[in-house]
Amino acid sequence: MPRKTNTRNKIKNVALDLFSTLGFAGTSVRQISGTVGIRESGIYNHFSSKENILKVLLDDVKNSTIGVEIITDELLNKLSKPQIFMKEFVQILIKRWNTKKQKKYLRLVLIEQFREIKGVNVSLNLLVDESINIWSLIFSEMINFRYIKKGDPKVYAEEFVYPIFMIRLQYLVEEKVDLEKILEKCDSHIDYFWNSIKR
Repeated sequence: MPRKTNTRNKIKNVALDLFSTLGFAGTSVRQISGTVGIRESGIYNHFSSKENILKVLLDDVKNSTIGVEIITDELLNKLSKPQIFMKEFVQILIKRWNTKKQKKYLRLVLIEQFREIKGVNVSLNLLVDESINIWSLIFSEMINFRYIKKGDPKVYAEEFVYPIFMIRLQYLVEEKVDLEKILEKCDSHIDYFWNSIKR
């Protein structure tokens, strides 16, 4: 069983490499199987189609990009100091987005966005919707604890998340990045945002 799982993961990793550089249409099942080192028919022991591989990868994108697992007990203890909480959360998230795998996920979505491939919809929303949902909950708690002004938590979440996402699009696609500069930009955004919502 572990061998089968290992082959499935190899197929996913190779497909991610190829889709994120050549695009979905530019990648064949033959290329994937050849790079993995199995027969083309062997792909179908793990995935029903090339579209199925894409769907699984997009599910991985959605599940790995939101940062919900970043919210540890240690970080939650800092919620009483919201500005510090926001900075530490974003710092961890940016460092995570700066990994090779996350950059491949981002390139895959950017290459294939606005397409529907046999029922599989590719959209930038995959990268932001869950983050906005999480931050809506966080801002609701901050309102309840009277750390911030009353307002619509979803609007707060959108105003907070979208600039950080734009920083990701602008700076975290390249192989080498100036992480310090990116974190400074995020800190500036958080300081400005915090001053507009604090009580």
